[in-house]
This record gives sequence, structure tokens and C-alpha cells, in this order.
Amino acid sequence: MALPATRFTVTDRALSGRVACLGYRLEGDGEALDFVETFTLPDEVPDAVASRDDVQRALFGLHVMAGVSYWKATLAPEIVVDGLGDEDAAYFTEVWSEGLGEFFCRNEIDLARRPRFTASQAPAPATPFPLARPDEAFVLLGGGKDSAVSVEALRHAGVRAEALSVGASTWIARAAAVSGLAHTVIARRVDPQLAALNARGAHNGHVPISAILAHATLLLATVRGVGSVVASNERSASYGNVVYQGVEVNHQWSKGLRFEQLLGAWCDRHLPQGARWLSLLRPLSELHIAQCFARHPRWFDDVTSCNANFRLDGRAAPARWCGRCPKCVFVYAVTAPFLDDDGARRLFGRSFLRDPENIPMAAMLCGVEGHKPFECVGTPTEARAALFLAARHPREREGAVARWFVGAVPQGDG
Repeated sequence: MALPATRFTVTDRALSGRVACLGYRLEGDGEALDFVETFTLPDEVPDAVASRDDVQRALFGLHVMAGVSYWKATLAPEIVVDGLGDEDAAYFTEVWSEGLGEFFCRNEIDLARRPRFTASQAPAPATPFPLARPDEAFVLLGGGKDSAVSVEALRHAGVRAEALSVGASTWIARAAAVSGLAHTVIARRVDPQLAALNARGAHNGHVPISAILAHATLLLATVRGVGSVVASNERSASYGNVVYQGVEVNHQWSKGLRFEQLLGAWCDRHLPQGARWLSLLRPLSELHIAQCFARHPRWFDDVTSCNANFRLDGRAAPARWCGRCPKCVFVYAVTAPFLDDDGARRLFGRSFLRDPENIPMAAMLCGVEGHKPFECVGTPTEARAALFLAARHPREREGAVARWFVGAVPQGDG
């Protein structure tokens, strides 16, 4: 197919048995390329359930949201979605546009080419359907400390919870085992033609993956009648990385408060008695979450936040922590001040703050050099506060990063 395409269409969708099939089409210069993405649910869905209005609405939301991965390949100026009302057109326009901010920035694409949805018709009112069970929740597992804190908070509150993930890496499976909760997995398959299109020069890069996963998990919650899907996004997820063409770009936009608010309004329109998606840790800072996590050592041997461990092919990385990436350095910095020596060894194996090669990364995290890394890390203020504590910790204060911090960053800013 010729690039670029001029039209992107959200085509057919179906939920049959366990599998949700989502169709998309790119068209240009008289040619067309069709894609099918699938999400496989853990159990068979009876036809009577699959055809319910609330399930079809949840499926529609996932269908449109997951299309961002295919649209971004060519930035087709025309986007066609049947049955899209004004409010939903505004919703998907904002989520795709803001969630693709990093993609536009890294690829140096003019923001005038950001996606725009137009309403095709007024949606019919939602029809009555069974009330979701408010005392049951899915808790999303990511394999790291944040979701561990949510599990412990829900356990303390006596909420009946089930662990849920989209895909199951080694570390997610280990975290699920430690949680003691039943673990439910949704399998996602991206059409392999997309990778082939990327190899031919199509655009590629970061998408609002958390928004896609939110709609996938809402579909399962709607099928099951579960009242809540609980995520573990903290308040600093709303903090941006850099300004590009006058617009703030946030790697974590689809983990931020604005997306949570927009998704809540979408649920009010389409699932008025159904499941809700929320982040339990939204009011908390990264330091507060790390302090809470440090109180639960039973997790220390079985979690990691290094993204090298979370690959599309499911293979584990050679090491639990690479010790050099933004996630490793930041997570160590915010967590280490609350750990004794044994806890630090169990969780991390070694101190990442003793490595002088991590000083440039610490400078970026603290806002001294460059900009906040395009990663799921906290704000420069949180990084400075963490290193302020580390520089006074007996185990960390002689490390290269702590000594750099004392000399380079005014302590009144910590």
C-alpha cells in the first residue's frame, strides 16, 4: 500500500466466544490495507451477554481507542467512525491528541496533523442492563511497587478483589502469586501487518497505551458485572516532560488525572450502572507510595519496575533491574531511604546511587539537565526530595549520586 494514507476507518467489531476482533482500514491512492487486532478474554462470553447494550458499548469504546496504534502509522487526515456522537468525538480527539504528544515530539511532526474525530450521528440512549456489583473489583497488576500498594490497600479495606493484567510477563505472574489473589489475564494481539508497515517507513512511537488497557479491562468488567477496575497511577503522572510547539507533552498523559476524568464521563454516558475505572493512588506522591511499599517486605523478591523486563514478546530480561535506566534510578532513589540494608539487597541487589555513571540520569530526573525523561517517573521535585533523603542515609550518603547531589543541587530545593 502507498504511504501516506488519506483515510482511516474503524470498521467491523465482534465479540465471539472469548475473542474480541477489532477491524481497521487504511486507504490511499486507490489501495487499502485492513488490520484486525484481537483481545482474548479469560472465559467464553455467551451470545446473550455479548449482545447486551452495555457490552457492545464497552466493545465500541475499546474498538475506537485501540485504533490509535494503526492511525499513527500514516496520520491519515480523515478518520471515519460510524455511530460517534459529539461528546465521544471530543473524547477520542483529546485522548488521541494528548496521548500521542510524545510521538509527535520525538518524530518532529507538526501538531497541525494531530487527529480529529467528527460526529457521524447522535448515539441512542443507553438501554437498561444489570447493575454492576460495587463490592467487587479488578486490581490492575503491572509487576511493580505501585500495584502492590493498591493490593495491600484493598486487602486492608476488605474489598473482594481479583488481580487483572493485559498480558502476563514473568514479573506480573510473580507479583500475582505474591498477592494471593486470583489472577485473570486478557491477551492482546496487535496485527503483525503493522510491524511490516513500520518497516517500510511508517511512523512509529509511543501511544496512550494506558487508555487502551483501561478500555480493555472495562470490557471484561462489563462482561463479568464487576463494579470497579482499580489502577495505581499517582498524582505526578499528570506532570509533563517538555513543551513542543507550545504544547506540554506528557509521556504519562493517559495515566494522568485528566484522562481519568474524561474516562469517568465516558462511563457515565455509556455504562451508567456499570463498571468504573479509577486510580486508587491518585492523591499520593511517589515518595509516599514508596514509603507504603517499604512496609510490605513480602513483595521484595518478586517485583520490578525496570521496563527491560516488560517486552511485547513476553521474554524476561537477563537481569531484574538494569540499574541504569530512568525507571531504575528513580525507583531506587524514592524507595531506598525507607529500606534497611537487607530490604535494599532483596529488592534491588545493589545500590544504583553508588554508580557514578548514573549522575547524568540523576541530573535529568532532578531537572538540572535536559528535561524529565520520557518514562514513568516522578517530578523533579520528587526526585530532589528523594535524593535529599538519600544523601542523609547511612547506606547511601557516600554514593556517587548522593555526593553529586549535595554539591550540585541547592539543599533548600530538596
